[in-house]
Amino acid sequence: MIRINLLPTRETRALRRRRRTIIVGAAALCVTVGALAAVNVSQLRRRSALEAELAEGRRAAEELRLRTGEVKELEETIPRQRERNHAVREWLERRARHPRILRGLSAAAPDRLWLTRYAESQGAATLEGRAADDESIARFLRNLSDAFHTRELLEVGKAEGAQGVRRFVIRATNEPQPRDAAPAPAGE
Repeated sequence: MIRINLLPTRETRALRRRRRTIIVGAAALCVTVGALAAVNVSQLRRRSALEAELAEGRRAAEELRLRTGEVKELEETIPRQRERNHAVREWLERRARHPRILRGLSAAAPDRLWLTRYAESQGAATLEGRAADDESIARFLRNLSDAFHTRELLEVGKAEGAQGVRRFVIRATNEPQPRDAAPAPAGE
């Protein structure tokens, strides 16, 4: 079989060139579309990874907000707890002081004197009792120096219903009174 080319050679060459150009253009277009698709897929994966990291970061930030809220609450409770601790510490010190004071009262009381009431308020103690005579009350006041710094006899009188028995009221404090304290100016 013999083929005969009836078309001019120049046109055949041009047609071949056009085909090659179209094929090269189509190949370049395919490569470009493939590259763009790969870049888009890569960006989509990177975007989803960044969104996941962002969601994780938001969760961590919310967790930190909650923790900082808890820390703020704890910081607010610290002064209240310190006040409570201070109050408890003072109570324990007063409680530890009472047996010592009671031992001092017991040692200071003469045989013919009876304490009927002991009350303490704001650092001052009030002692009420009965005695057979005034000399027992005076001796008790002198002996109280071991238990109390200041002592003041507020009231002495005859006890109701008992003959010869005297009742008394003494106010005493444990803290020494400041002697050299200057009076505060009237303008302040």
